[in-house]
Amino acid sequence: MSESLERRITLVFIAFFLLRYTRTIVGIYTFLRYKPKPLNHPPKFRTDDVTVIIPTTFKRPGDFVKCLNSIVACHPLQIFVVTAFSNVELVNACVRLNSFDEVRVLGVERLNKRQQMIKALKKVRSEIVVFADDDVFWPDSDYLGYLLAIFEDSTVGAGGTRQRAKRSQKPSLWNFLGIAYLERRVWNNVTTNAIDGSISTLSGRTAAYRTEILKTEEFYDYFINDSWFGKQLNSDDDKCLTRYVYSRGWSIAIQFNSCSARSHWRGNFTVMFKESYWRSWKHWWGLYVIYLGQFQTPAAAVDGIMFFLLNFTVAGRPEYSKVANLAFGFWIFLTKILKLIPHFCRHPRDIMFIPASILFSYLHGIINIYAACTLNVTTWGTQNLDKLAQSRATDDSMVPLLRSAMSESDSSLESTPGRLTDGYDYFSVMPLVPME
Repeated sequence: MSESLERRITLVFIAFFLLRYTRTIVGIYTFLRYKPKPLNHPPKFRTDDVTVIIPTTFKRPGDFVKCLNSIVACHPLQIFVVTAFSNVELVNACVRLNSFDEVRVLGVERLNKRQQMIKALKKVRSEIVVFADDDVFWPDSDYLGYLLAIFEDSTVGAGGTRQRAKRSQKPSLWNFLGIAYLERRVWNNVTTNAIDGSISTLSGRTAAYRTEILKTEEFYDYFINDSWFGKQLNSDDDKCLTRYVYSRGWSIAIQFNSCSARSHWRGNFTVMFKESYWRSWKHWWGLYVIYLGQFQTPAAAVDGIMFFLLNFTVAGRPEYSKVANLAFGFWIFLTKILKLIPHFCRHPRDIMFIPASILFSYLHGIINIYAACTLNVTTWGTQNLDKLAQSRATDDSMVPLLRSAMSESDSSLESTPGRLTDGYDYFSVMPLVPME
């Protein structure tokens, strides 16, 4: 190989490396330096300035009860639960059984998460509205106050907190992959949000908004009529909300201490096609990490190309070849587990899942390519909404059904650190998003 060709290939390898891993190197520093938003005394907003909206299919009554228990304990002004008309009586029975006096149950003709959210939003009278899924569990009564601290900054229009998947006492591989997904997502969100305020998606599992931004006819029309190449969307609601907040000039904050593959592609492409904020100097880091970084998939192909370039680079120096390959292989291994190190420190036994986690990260790249080729699928995940909208209890069976569901629900959660600044919400579902 000629010296000039070797030099050019070396430069290509360096360019690939910097494009792929600058975000990782900068992210390490940012993650370690990031600090949560302080709680002011007295605070600008209190829990009675908040209305919580929970759209539900009422698929798992036990989880629904645990969710409501954790939210009621935070003392918001009011809680709206929105379900299908056919199951309003059933959900009301659940509310009465548990003496949830703050909860008001609303109904919609057909289950549609966006319609459910709008139905309740029109009735909100508080300055802050929080959307929460029916399978999240807020850790303690201080959680809501911790979340509200982001609104001390008058430029912040929306925000959320750190999330964790519920860890089983004896976690399965699938449970661990759910945990790993959240750890990676938290890392990515924090490292971009801390640098330039950008974020790919403010997770809809628990997210807070200034009511003035959303309670308008403009937003209702924007939200309900959101579409993908003419097909109305019944998914990607959190992507749409994130896009709307940014496009109206507000910032988004993540309260943190030191979510489907199609939604990822479709949501990012929608921003790139319809909005301009993503390519502004204000969100320069997000442009690199979120919008350019999404094309670095599948990881197996990208890593394979880099190994190929590296071996060409050292082809004329066989004494360096083995060392270079080992060093680069170790670097790739480190980047695969880097975002999970805090979890492994808490639960060392989960280290046994590292090989499977790395294999899944490569498989996930193939899943992402498939997702990118099927963006016309716009339904709400795997939910059978027509079936869930049907009444699932008669008057005689209603109370026994609810009592049974509540008694069977497992109330165990991973323990939450005792400091007020350690605010999380928990859930047990793992959506599919790009992994590194």
